[in-house]
Amino acid sequence: MLLPSGRTVGALVVVNAAGSVLDPRTGVLYGEYGAAEPAVAPPAEVHEAAQRRLPQARDADTRPPLNTTLAVVATDADLSRAQAQKLAGTAHDGLARAIRPVHLLTDGDTVFALATGRQALDAESPVALNPLLAAGAEAVARAIVKAVRAATGTDGGDGGGAYPAYSDLYGARPRTEHAAGGCGGGTESPSA
Repeated sequence: MLLPSGRTVGALVVVNAAGSVLDPRTGVLYGEYGAAEPAVAPPAEVHEAAQRRLPQARDADTRPPLNTTLAVVATDADLSRAQAQKLAGTAHDGLARAIRPVHLLTDGDTVFALATGRQALDAESPVALNPLLAAGAEAVARAIVKAVRAATGTDGGDGGGAYPAYSDLYGARPRTEHAAGGCGGGTESPSA
């Protein structure tokens, strides 16, 4: 995402969360709440069918849960090591916006930060980093939504369980401007 300062922040994620990415009341992906465009719930009958199918898939899985969500948030800003650590830490807010609950004992949720150093921050301003921190969290939340929408389901067989993807449960939904905006994980290059 291009910030008003001219700096860029983006994120890539791999999602295999123990927590849920979708609101069980509506079928809306949590990461879509608070986005630039209002979240659109799937039709009630589609959501009801998905809610019936999820427990069946969960009950068929006989293996212990092994989950993690990995994210990389990157910027073209020139960051110190401490600033990059702060960016990675704040980007965890994007995980919390899009996955509920997050950071469970069966998760290995981690965010890494990268900085190319092409654009200097104002060293005199104590708040110059703040727009990057906010954008990092937003980029991670958006990338999670894109990864979930791009994912395909799998049938593990032999007690491995069946894992339907969001698109298996709810069908393909038209991409919105929010879903198409370059933060990684779009349908052209799946991140999940």
